[in-house]
Amino acid sequence: MNERSFIYMPKSDNKSHLILRSALKLFATNGYSATPVSMIAKDAGVSQGLMYNFFPGKGELLRAMIKQGAADISESMQAYVTISNPQEAIRMHVTETIHIIKKKKEFWRLLHAIRLQGGVLDEVQDLFREIVSTVTKIFEKVFRQLGFDRPKLEAQLFLTQIDGLVIMYLQNQKFPIEQLGRQLIKRYVK
Repeated sequence: MNERSFIYMPKSDNKSHLILRSALKLFATNGYSATPVSMIAKDAGVSQGLMYNFFPGKGELLRAMIKQGAADISESMQAYVTISNPQEAIRMHVTETIHIIKKKKEFWRLLHAIRLQGGVLDEVQDLFREIVSTVTKIFEKVFRQLGFDRPKLEAQLFLTQIDGLVIMYLQNQKFPIEQLGRQLIKRYVK
């Protein structure tokens, strides 16, 4: 197996794809601040000048990675955004999240590692806020439809539980994410 093949990135321009995969791997391994652009270019097998044609700097590389994560989240939500049954929306969100995390676990493990590094959040804080806000609003509506007194707070609790499941699974693939996902669904779907 090629050392880069375990990291999921979308099929796109071959060079930008290689650069993104290398950056993700190196940011997760060495830390965002400790990874110079020259190291990313060398690992990707491109010149630093060519790399700058695709990404003006590390910040843009990181933003591209976060946008891919946002695209995964959006993909997981597309199937139920228009569903009028709030319980079905909950069930589908949990099962789709588990499916995507299992399918792209290395990408998400590395992205979570990057996300927790100091200084990184400053670069992409606006993107994270947008993702969290969008998902929270959708589930605030779901929990309002279910009759919860504090639907926004319940949405935040629900999403925090899913995030916890994801993190525990990413740390240990033997973690019973599917069983706990079903248990979480049972809490809300009667």
